[in-house]
Amino acid sequence: MAQTVANQIFIIFLLIGLGFFIRKIKLINDGFTQGATNLIIYVTLPAMVLASMDRDFTRELALNGLIIFLLGGLMYAILSIIAFIFVKVRKINDDSKGVYLYMIIFGNVGYLGYPIMSIAFGEIGVFYAAFFNIWFNILTWTLGVKLMSKDRVSITKLLLNPGLLATLLGVVIFFLSIDLPSTVKTTLEMIGNTTVPLAMFVIGAFLADAKFSSTVKNKELYMASLMKLIVGPLLMVIILFSVELSSTIKAIPIVMSGMPSGVNTAIFARMFNRDYKLASQGVVLSTALSLITLPLLLMIIL
Repeated sequence: MAQTVANQIFIIFLLIGLGFFIRKIKLINDGFTQGATNLIIYVTLPAMVLASMDRDFTRELALNGLIIFLLGGLMYAILSIIAFIFVKVRKINDDSKGVYLYMIIFGNVGYLGYPIMSIAFGEIGVFYAAFFNIWFNILTWTLGVKLMSKDRVSITKLLLNPGLLATLLGVVIFFLSIDLPSTVKTTLEMIGNTTVPLAMFVIGAFLADAKFSSTVKNKELYMASLMKLIVGPLLMVIILFSVELSSTIKAIPIVMSGMPSGVNTAIFARMFNRDYKLASQGVVLSTALSLITLPLLLMIIL
């Protein structure tokens, strides 16, 4: 199993490399990257989630979904504690404090998380990841906004978040055992299947546009990435390996805890006039380092 997953993760990194290459040779431009990002957020990712949730209701799946949901809350609690300890010990100033906190707490559980769950565990991985990511869709628009801005959280933005809407609709479909018409299910699957290559191309293009010269000199960014990619996942490993759960149920929160800093770190920093340059560098560095840490993490837990 570990070898199979490692091979599939390698495929993901090959796609990232291809995205990096085609951006470097200017085969794709900023317009494509922005358009692909919107397409993933509003179309392909919700379609992938909905397709994965269209399955017969069973008590086992429902119970596992609830367990995954609760473990997601545990993960965010652990990462939040790590993040606040980090900024306190490192004496991070107010201008960049919110960026570092967001960078450590919120990983790339959407762009990278869903594709890895899909490739590593199949449709059931996406199904469980949807329960897990309910936390992200809520917390990123509440705690995340609070960390980046002192303004009030927009309830409209929370309710209209496409990832949350797709997940909640999918949960309704699952618990009510609603069978989607085969043509609708097939269409959703075809659209959802484009998420993996599109998301990897976007990440690769993002890396290609980054300037590493200033990033590699920032010691705080390395330490924050260490907290995000190693300390958090290891704590999850220690906790979950002490309880009796299936390997898949254990693997999902552990792998999700080891995702690199989410692209939303840079998006929110720009939106709320924080240090966008620092946020972008953090996303780039943690994503690059995750090419090493994620395969190692999977080898440990599988």
